[in-house]
Amino acid sequence: MNDILGFLERLFTQAPYIYLSWPAVAMIVGTLIGVTSKTATTQLAVVPRTAGGLVGIFTAPFIHANFAHLAANLPPFLVLGALVLRRGHEQFLEVALIIALAQGVLLWLLGRKVAHVGMSGVIFGFFGYLILLACFTQATPDLLAAGAVLLVYGGILAGVAPARNGTSWEGHLFGLIAGLGTAWFLYHK
Repeated sequence: MNDILGFLERLFTQAPYIYLSWPAVAMIVGTLIGVTSKTATTQLAVVPRTAGGLVGIFTAPFIHANFAHLAANLPPFLVLGALVLRRGHEQFLEVALIIALAQGVLLWLLGRKVAHVGMSGVIFGFFGYLILLACFTQATPDLLAAGAVLLVYGGILAGVAPARNGTSWEGHLFGLIAGLGTAWFLYHK
């Protein structure tokens, strides 16, 4: 029991673990909000070109419509986030914030006028960042990570195609663009 408590203490109090554990908790809380209050979900979503929708740039990644939505986003957030985090927690914070803010702003400016929620834009951003990072650095660890990302998560690229099932394909597309742009901005010489 002490081992479990010690693990949990490290997970929520020590770097680098806190950079993934606390957002994961926020995603779970955001899902509870999404399940219990559709009004609150809409108020915390990115709603393009509305003043109220601006708050969603900061809150929408943590809000999920239901538990299936959370289950689709939490594992890739943790895996791809850990791959970004392996380069250091300062860089993780920089990359994650740039991607989340750029994706949210692009979505607010150019997205369909519906409520957009979920971490998938950031996930697509991490995906794009890790692929382009490997192209720029050509370092073996980055190339191996990019290869694994393409092998395991390459199928998510289908998510940038316009869909009619309520999926925010624009959030996916703008997240991918934000991730590629972040790698370009930080590593292109």
